[in-house]
Amino acid sequence: MFGRRIGYNERKRRRKRARMRRMRVGGAVRWYKRKGWVLTVLVVAAVAALWHSRFYLQQINPLEFRHLQYIEIEGNRMLSWEDVVQSAQVETGMLMSELDADSVKKSLLRIPLIHSAEVESKFPSSLYIKLQEASPILSVLENGKGTVYSERGLSLPMSMMTALHLPILENESIGKIKQVASFLSAMRKENKALYERVSQIGWSEKDSAFEVFFKDAGFRVMFPATNWDKDLFTLYDAVGKGFRSELLCAVEVDMRFHGFAYIKNFDKRCING
Repeated sequence: MFGRRIGYNERKRRRKRARMRRMRVGGAVRWYKRKGWVLTVLVVAAVAALWHSRFYLQQINPLEFRHLQYIEIEGNRMLSWEDVVQSAQVETGMLMSELDADSVKKSLLRIPLIHSAEVESKFPSSLYIKLQEASPILSVLENGKGTVYSERGLSLPMSMMTALHLPILENESIGKIKQVASFLSAMRKENKALYERVSQIGWSEKDSAFEVFFKDAGFRVMFPATNWDKDLFTLYDAVGKGFRSELLCAVEVDMRFHGFAYIKNFDKRCING
């Protein structure tokens, strides 16, 4: 009695919509009976085939369909493009699945002229190599010959003239070439002017320290075996500027203690001025 009354036109529209739904459902059923069952059979067959061959599908490597086409090299000055590619053991045309960036990097680092390398394979078929070439850091003079070494302590094919302009390693410390090279590399990075003043360097087993002689000083300087930072080399410069008179008589300056330096072993002739 109090409900909403439905007019004749609305009942007519509802009956029409219901009839259209029945017609669509009936049409779909008739289409499936005539053709749709074929599609169902094909889908079921495809799923069954994929399931049956799932083991073989897992073995497919998309990289095997791609080949290396471009090799980009950055940072090479002494080494040619061909030298780098040959040392990296790669070539255009090889399968991308056979290309391993870590293996390429290890191969490149076997070259003494290379200090560091970054290797990246880029989609779809490129290889990017960024190099930092080695530079001379010290030399060893022995039997009238000079051998130049890089930051990694590897020998470089450079002339005797180059060797004479570098810090010279004492022959007794040849077994510490890599450690000395790392120390000098840190010094050059943090204080290049100080590195350029180094005349001779060695390793003291007794003191477990680097023994350094500078071109502008008549005493030896002991540097620690580790923890070489900018503050260490700045402190030595400050000692040189603040204690000039004391350093004239010094035999040794010990920099192995964090934050301060010891000037010791004064020459007897300087005691009375």
